[in-house]
Amino acid sequence: MREIDIENSNRKTTYEWFNSFRNSTYSMNVKMDVTKLVKYTKEQNRSFFINLLYIVMQGLNSVDEMRMRFEKGKPVIYDDINPAFTVMTKLGTFQNVRFENVKNYHEFYEVAHKHIEEAKEVIGIENYNPIDSHNEYYITCTPWIDFTGLTHPIPDEKESQCVPRVCWGKYNLCNDKYELTLNITVSHIFVDGYPLSKVYSKIQELLDNPDDILT
Repeated sequence: MREIDIENSNRKTTYEWFNSFRNSTYSMNVKMDVTKLVKYTKEQNRSFFINLLYIVMQGLNSVDEMRMRFEKGKPVIYDDINPAFTVMTKLGTFQNVRFENVKNYHEFYEVAHKHIEEAKEVIGIENYNPIDSHNEYYITCTPWIDFTGLTHPIPDEKESQCVPRVCWGKYNLCNDKYELTLNITVSHIFVDGYPLSKVYSKIQELLDNPDDILT
């Protein structure tokens, strides 16, 4: 993690403008082609959720702006960001799961699978979000339904607003392709439309090459 030199940044004016907003967030909902990932996942008998989670993490971390946060009131950029995502327990409640990001796919898969299976068995949740960490992406999904738009509950504090929220829906077959909607919500303090579009492009590039990425 290192502090961002806003005073000498080309975005100083933009940063200051959106930093004055009570809520600086905005969302994009983009249809992603997951045809090859669906095929690969079924052939390998693996978890579609974990495979997509890994690819989304790679895409998010590939763009500098997605790794920018506020820490103790100062703008900073992390070298790497960790996943934090929801898992539905056997009782139908939701448990937050988080772990340190792993770049190797097979290690990532094993760690994610272990945490997910443990979370499913949780019976009582005393504290829904016990860790106040911003070095994360907040990730969830709605595998029961396809959506065209989605909003997230956003707190007023800037530190939390600047953590990107990610959600994807159910994939559907459309014109011989499997597609799903990927929602990403970001803070305009750090992320303009162009870097966000780069994230979507990178994720789609990875989705088109699962044989190379998930090895």
